[in-house]
Amino acid sequence: MIETFIKRPVFTTMFILVLIVFGIRSYPGLGVDLYPDVDLPMVGVTVTYEGTAPEEMETLVTKPIESRVSQVSGIKTITSTIREGYSQTVLEFEIGTDPRQMASEVREKVAGVRRRLPDDIDEPVVQRFDMASQAIVSYSFSSDKRSTGEIRRIVNDVLIDGLQMLEGVADVSIYGSADRAIKVHVKSDKLSQYGISFQTVLAKVNSANINTPGGKVRDNSNTITVRTIGKLNTIDDFKKIIVANKDGKAIRLTDVADLEDSWEDAESFSRTNGVPSVMMAVRKQSRTNTVEVIDTVNKELAKMMAQDMPPDIHMEVVRDQSRYIRENVADVWNTILFGGFLALLITYLFLGDLRATIIGGLAIPTSIIATFFLMDVMGFTLNNMSLMGLSLAVGFLIDDAIVLVENIFRHMEMGKTPFAASADATKELVLAILATSMSLMAVFVPIGSMGETIGQFFKQFGLTVAFALAFSTISAYTLTPMVSAHWLKKPGEDRDYRPAFIDSVVNKFNDGFEYVRSLYNELMAFAINHPKKIVAGSLATLVFNLFLLPFVGTELQPIYDSGEFRVNMKAPAGIGLDQMAAWSKSLEDTVMKIKEVNVANMHLGGVRTQVNEGSIEIKLKPLEERKRGMLDIMNELRRDFRDIGEMQVAVVTNQGSRGDPRPVQIGLRGSDLVRLTKYANDLAEKIRQVPGSADVEVIGIDPEPEIMIRLDQTKASQLGLDNASVGRVVQYAFQGKSTGNSYTIGNNDYDIIVQMDKSDRRTIQDVANLRVSTESGEFVRLGDVAEVKLGSGPTRIDREGRQRQIGVYSNAVGTSPGDLLKVIEGQLIPELNMDIGYRYKLIGNSDMMSRIFGEIVKAVVLAIVLIYMVLAAEFESFSQPFVIMMSLPFAIIGAVLGLLVANQTGNMMSLIGVTMLLGLVTKNAILLVDYANQARENGMPLKEAILEACSLRLRPIFMTTLSTMLGMLPVALGIGAGAELRQSMGVVLIGGLTTSTLLTLVVVPLIYLLTEEYKEKKNAQKTA
Repeated sequence: MIETFIKRPVFTTMFILVLIVFGIRSYPGLGVDLYPDVDLPMVGVTVTYEGTAPEEMETLVTKPIESRVSQVSGIKTITSTIREGYSQTVLEFEIGTDPRQMASEVREKVAGVRRRLPDDIDEPVVQRFDMASQAIVSYSFSSDKRSTGEIRRIVNDVLIDGLQMLEGVADVSIYGSADRAIKVHVKSDKLSQYGISFQTVLAKVNSANINTPGGKVRDNSNTITVRTIGKLNTIDDFKKIIVANKDGKAIRLTDVADLEDSWEDAESFSRTNGVPSVMMAVRKQSRTNTVEVIDTVNKELAKMMAQDMPPDIHMEVVRDQSRYIRENVADVWNTILFGGFLALLITYLFLGDLRATIIGGLAIPTSIIATFFLMDVMGFTLNNMSLMGLSLAVGFLIDDAIVLVENIFRHMEMGKTPFAASADATKELVLAILATSMSLMAVFVPIGSMGETIGQFFKQFGLTVAFALAFSTISAYTLTPMVSAHWLKKPGEDRDYRPAFIDSVVNKFNDGFEYVRSLYNELMAFAINHPKKIVAGSLATLVFNLFLLPFVGTELQPIYDSGEFRVNMKAPAGIGLDQMAAWSKSLEDTVMKIKEVNVANMHLGGVRTQVNEGSIEIKLKPLEERKRGMLDIMNELRRDFRDIGEMQVAVVTNQGSRGDPRPVQIGLRGSDLVRLTKYANDLAEKIRQVPGSADVEVIGIDPEPEIMIRLDQTKASQLGLDNASVGRVVQYAFQGKSTGNSYTIGNNDYDIIVQMDKSDRRTIQDVANLRVSTESGEFVRLGDVAEVKLGSGPTRIDREGRQRQIGVYSNAVGTSPGDLLKVIEGQLIPELNMDIGYRYKLIGNSDMMSRIFGEIVKAVVLAIVLIYMVLAAEFESFSQPFVIMMSLPFAIIGAVLGLLVANQTGNMMSLIGVTMLLGLVTKNAILLVDYANQARENGMPLKEAILEACSLRLRPIFMTTLSTMLGMLPVALGIGAGAELRQSMGVVLIGGLTTSTLLTLVVVPLIYLLTEEYKEKKNAQKTA
């Protein structure tokens, strides 16, 4: 078969070109994204019940829903978040479950429990969670001439519909200002004077603002539609509404209320670079190209801003994922090119032949380009994970070709023609190349098939590398021997064409290598006579290295310099929006003083956030325009915000999983919120005393002041009042009630809100003075039939596993999250002495870290088993795979030392690097054992075969190892955008390859010697 590819160069060239052509064709169709699309089997049930306190939401809505949906099979976790008027229950299913089918089953369960829920809730919404369908770009709009409400109206009228229609856009949302509304401010004293109830006013306003279809009139020749027209078009139309008739006199709406074309009550507020602004966020559809969608939006938005928007409205880009994605993709391509260049350079230094170097280097472009075809077929994108796979693969894609070219060179030095040398050298290495490639694939396939969320993230990484490896192996069997046979010259023939300087460098390099080879030969000549002592010493070194493991910190993933982070703020519950805006101004001023800051956007409140909470989204200048890294700037802000009065401040990244990005998260569970609160506060205080903890915060315990109304049942019943009727009047008066029919202007609909006048809803006394209509039509003061007093209740209730939970979150600065968690779990939590029924659990990123590490351990075990099976099949031996795999433990020495020296942690990236080492370090041992076996088959004695294998295979081992290490060097140095994420993996690979190679060259031949001598001894005993 090898001769066929060599004898038919056109056929071989066309065969490789087919792969390249398909790859080139597929490349433009590959999407560009930050991360792979992750299809998490998660379903959420959301219910809104406006104005309802969290404790009532929990009892009336959340618990019945949890009880019913928990009957669905395959649930991993069930989590609920409850705020005022809002409940969301999230069900996470086992990986592999179809979320569409689960959403359908959950919808059936919710429909079954609907009758047990309050009648006037908004209908429950059941939907799948899509991690990819998220805000990818956000903008702020500000003006020095207009109010934020006016800006919002213009943005909504001019921009939203056009952007919503763009390809790939899922949703465009506006926040940071209230929407337009018609406000009907009802006067309580006027209602009492005229004997009109709130319900009557609401009903009259609603019924007056409606168009009603009336059917058709027909005669012999015409058909005409009949409509009753009632829609109100102006504020003056509202003023004419008659709400009642008293003694023949019409009582108009203006007699009992003031009307205003205004804005809804503000529940959020934004400032950009200190100027009040309106925010707009764009979410993309799942499985769409992030960069392409953002480019389309930016292009359309620029055109709209120039043609349709008033010139006084200014736009700032607050967050843009495409910028970081572009920088990251460009950096990875630079890494691939630089790594490939270094790999080719080391090849040239060893061989001293430009043609041989080019032949070996052909494996890199052919393999990478051909891989694009299979990536397209599998639906992969060019993202952080797939490109990281290609950048790391550059180093070892050339290995098979290097080993083969070196062997062809050796055969040509023996006097063979290039044709004969190519054929004989390739046949000699068929088994070794297949074994090394299959060993590597035995590592990357388990990486690409891990469970949990990490499996979906690393699927594209593992399989992309496996595809590239497969194509490099095909290239080694076909293209490399063919080009070598037809283009290589005999060693030394092309030296006359080299410049003197290069010739001198190459000669000195090879002289140095020959000197190293002579030292190695002497070492092996000594070692082969003392194998047991040297093997024992090496094992002792390995055991010693295990004691260094506790000094390696652990975390989920490294923090990388994305140029974007945020400052979370929280004031005591009950603080109003205006007061919160004033307090946060000093924080904004501090942020804006930092010269590296480009945009600082402050946002308070929101649809699901209390007005006493908010954040400052910070966008830094590009990395090349600043001298400091993102972490240095974050630490400076932590020092500045250490003492800022009553507010809690946390400086956090925008990285990590769904939810809070802080890496240390502990959940305390139990039934009594008072006790849980005490335990949580005690734990938080203990964590603050631990060196390295930062931004410690307790989530979900802040009590909010509330006015509590309790009816005197005796007095109320005498007047025909009950809790439901009184509760509705209180709700209409203080919360307000939107009419069923909206106020329409052009294409936009606005709410009509009936509510008590603002001056009558400021204090607890206003609540007590509220006039409530009785069955007889008379009015009674609320304070005369009910107890009205101040109280407090939780602003938020979190539940997991159908139990109440309070979270304690912390950042880790100057220490690793894993070390901080060890202190918390080992010392601090036992000191709490929690009662029976109360317990803790790792949640969020802490829980994900333990689960992901567990999956990586499974992948490591599977990889070791598969490597053994591949080697056993290739060498037709049960024992020799153990000899080859003895190189695996020695890689751990360099991996641990590399992490310690480079100040890196054990994280999911470095652990994946350890898994990759399993395949990489076996290559050297395979080359040694394979040649020794062939030499013994040719009649050479055992020790001589080992010594010859060591001497002859030293050059290809050094070449492949150095090319792999140099190819990964840019990754290990952590240069470029997002390189911190990949750096620990490069450090592990280079450190592990270094120690493994040095020890493998000595220890593996000696273990091979001991095992083969033992087998010969056994065979001799059986023969005797």
